[in-house]
Amino acid sequence: MNNTMTYQEALSWASSCIEGKNVDQNAPQFIITMLNDWSTTDWLLNRRHRIPAEQFAFLQEAVPRILAHEPAQYIVGKAPFYGRSFTVNDQVLVPESETEELIEWVLETLPAQQPVRILDLGTGSGVIGITLKLERPQWQVTMSDLSPTALMVARQNAAQLGAQVTLYQSDVFDQLPPDATFDVIVTNPPYIADAERDLMDTAVLKYEPAMALFADHEGLAIYEQIALHLENRLAHNGMLFGETGFQQEKAIQTLFRQSLPTATVDTKHDINGLMRMVRVRLNQKEME
Repeated sequence: MNNTMTYQEALSWASSCIEGKNVDQNAPQFIITMLNDWSTTDWLLNRRHRIPAEQFAFLQEAVPRILAHEPAQYIVGKAPFYGRSFTVNDQVLVPESETEELIEWVLETLPAQQPVRILDLGTGSGVIGITLKLERPQWQVTMSDLSPTALMVARQNAAQLGAQVTLYQSDVFDQLPPDATFDVIVTNPPYIADAERDLMDTAVLKYEPAMALFADHEGLAIYEQIALHLENRLAHNGMLFGETGFQQEKAIQTLFRQSLPTATVDTKHDINGLMRMVRVRLNQKEME
């Protein structure tokens, strides 16, 4: 049957298997397009072509995994981010569009031609640090994560995409070189409070790494650690850019204004109007 089946027919079959279920209805088409590295236009051009037997077999095996709420990105082993394809697995978070907006904020804030020392703190799959390095090749990018298995994914992505970056296994700043300072720190740390579990998708709770999602102190524990050492890790007029929870706007501002009274703290809302980003600029140091 699959020897004569088109991509469109294969998609219709897979879609019928998950129709009406509380799972990602876009997963079958996502899997087909990612298997072939297709854009939406490529799909339209190829959907009436015959699907190779091995791809249809993969799709057949994927359907039960979709029904079990496994993210399609983990099933196919990769995810799109900022126009590139990144390897992902269940040791790292699935990259989200809000993180692309965080990168846009960094890029539009900093002079394009100026050499900048960047730290991607809690890098996970490496999407932030690698994207910044590829968009601004003259920047010096360091990436760190507590998880050795996440760093393996980040290292693989850096190699595949040709990004020259430096990686460290580190709990926040602890295992970084003691004298290392940065012009910009960018982070998407764990920031979800345990009390918010009921608001989260089953797929995220079941498959994405909890250590990359949840933090104590109502989701602020990692930001508290960052704030404690930020003055020692940022250069003169350095900046921190971070992704946050949409309910944390006042709490995150209070945290940084109490920890760093002379810093400038700005928040930014995402495309849906939800507060998802914070920027902290140190401006209290005098030039030596």
